[in-house]
Amino acid sequence: MAEEDSGFRVADRRKFTEEGELRDSAKEAPSRPAGPAGASGAAQGQERAGASASSPVVGQDSREPKMDFPTLVLSLTTTAMLQMGLVPDPATQKVEKNLPAARQTIDILEILKDKTQGNLQPDETRLLDRCLHDLKMSFVESSRRVTL
Repeated sequence: MAEEDSGFRVADRRKFTEEGELRDSAKEAPSRPAGPAGASGAAQGQERAGASASSPVVGQDSREPKMDFPTLVLSLTTTAMLQMGLVPDPATQKVEKNLPAARQTIDILEILKDKTQGNLQPDETRLLDRCLHDLKMSFVESSRRVTL
C-alpha cells in the first residue's frame, strides 16, 4: 500500500526516550504549558501573554475580583450566610440550612482572627470583627428557629 500525505503529522514531544534518556529536543527547548485543545499557537501565545501581564494569578481572568484578605473574609462570610439559609443558593435559588457547616465556617474565621492578630491593617481587623459578630448573631437566631 502506498502512503498518502494527508497533511496530518505526528510529532513525539515526550522528554525522555524509551531508555529513560533525556531527548536532545527537551534539553534545548524549555517546557511550556499546553494550551487549550484546538487553540492555535498564536491564540495560545496571546492567552499566556494576557494572563501574565494583567492578572496576578496565572489563568485568572482580569474581570475576577483581586484576591486579598478582605475578599477572603467576605467569601467565607457569604458561605456561612448561605449555610445558615440566610441567602439562596446562587445555582439552585433554593434556601437550605446546614448549621454544622456554618459553625465550621465561623470557626475558620475565628482561627484567621487568632492567627493574624497584630498583622492586619485596622480596616481589615474591623471587617473581620464585624463579620464575625454578625455571623455569630445570625447563627444564634438560625439555631433558635430550628429548635423551636
